[in-house]
Order: sequence, then C-alpha cells, then structure tokens
Amino acid sequence: MVENEELIVVDDSTSSTESHILDFNNLPIKYIHRANKLGVSSARNIGAQVATGDYLIFFDDDDDFTPNWLSDFRNCLSSNADLIQCDMRIIHGNGKEESVSVKKRKYPVVIPGAWMIKKSLFEDIGGFDERLKFAENTELFIRLDQVEKNTKHLEKENFLYYQSANGGSKNLQNMIDSILIILEKHDSILSDHVKYLYNQVVGVNQLRFRRFMEARKHLGKAYLLKPFQLKTLARLILSYLPILSRQIYKPL
Repeated sequence: MVENEELIVVDDSTSSTESHILDFNNLPIKYIHRANKLGVSSARNIGAQVATGDYLIFFDDDDDFTPNWLSDFRNCLSSNADLIQCDMRIIHGNGKEESVSVKKRKYPVVIPGAWMIKKSLFEDIGGFDERLKFAENTELFIRLDQVEKNTKHLEKENFLYYQSANGGSKNLQNMIDSILIILEKHDSILSDHVKYLYNQVVGVNQLRFRRFMEARKHLGKAYLLKPFQLKTLARLILSYLPILSRQIYKPL
C-alpha cells in the first residue's frame, strides 16, 4: 500500500476480532466493529462512508487476489475512469477453475473485488441497497447502468473468487425477499427476460416452501412473459397440484 491508500475493515460479526485483524501484516488498518450482523450491504456502505479517498474497492474476506491486483488498479487512475473492472477467476468447491473475461460476458462482472469505483459515483447512485441479502451487487450495477460514466477494462485475471456453499444466495428466503424488492424497484427498466427469470426463480422457491398461491402468481407472470417456455408451463401446472409438487420440489 502507498501513502494515500487506506485499508478499512468492517467486522460484521457479533464478537470482535480486532486484535487478530490489527496484527495482520502490520498494515495500517481502520477497524470498525458493530457487534451486530447487519449484512454485507450495510458493512460496505459504512466502509465507504468513512473512506477518505477518491476511489473505493470492496472486498469480502473469503476471496483472494493476485500480487498485482492493487497496483494494476492503481495504474489505471491516470485514465480518470469512473469504474474500472478487471477479469477474474472462479475457484469452484471441487477445485475446478473458471476464467471470466469482462469483454466476453453479456453481463458485467459485479462481484466486489473485480472492480474499483469513484467514491463520488458510488454516493451519487445511493450505494448498496441495505434491504438486500441476495443480488445486492447485481442491483447496484442495474443502477450504474442508468448513468453516464467512463468505464475502463483491465484485461488481467487479478481477482480470485472462491465459490461458497453457504453464501447468501443459498438462503432461499433471502433470495425471494431480495428479488421481490428488485422487481418492484426496477420494474420500469428491467427487461422482460430478466423479469421472466426472476419470477420463475421466486415461483420455484415458493414451491419448495409449499406456498402454492404465491408460486402460482409468479410462475403465471413468468409464463405470460414467455408463453412458449414449456418448463415454465409445467411448473405453473404443478403449483395447482400440491401433492405432486411436494414429490418433485423437496424443501432445502
């Protein structure tokens, strides 16, 4: 780290780990412990609020980066970009690795650690939505897509994402709640394809919870958006057949 950079750790655990964190590599660390699990969106927003620099990089404690990760981001500052994205590598639970290129993807790489953003831009769009416990990164980029900005792509796999088996995306209720917020919040700008996908995800998860009326509602919306998708029609029919649905969609 150079003189004008700072490392802020927001500890979202109930028990403080300050003594362990502050001894880590003798780096100058600003440590914030809130004694309550308020979620990653809230933690990131707190970190951004106390940050004094012009740019922000968010990073979760279960991921990793290459030795050139920070210096390569730093070298891009002369471009005066509002958003700088690097390529990444996903390490799956079975050890298999997958390369992810920003240029080759239809959708942006949204996982924190793969991008650096101007603090002023982050604040202008309102930061992370603290209500979300799933897809909070995707929702942030939905709003980023609506504003003019100078974006730079760093073609290096500097960010290493370790896929977790216990992350927020595995909590079905968090997934349902967050998707419903996104659907309502961005109804006017989401594509029919995204609305179709989101409604289908909610519908299937409601089947797992045995909430057949709610499942019916969202699978019906998905079917109206894409009436030629036979799988969606089959799931909609199953929402009217609770006995059969219970056999097919087991609770997780």
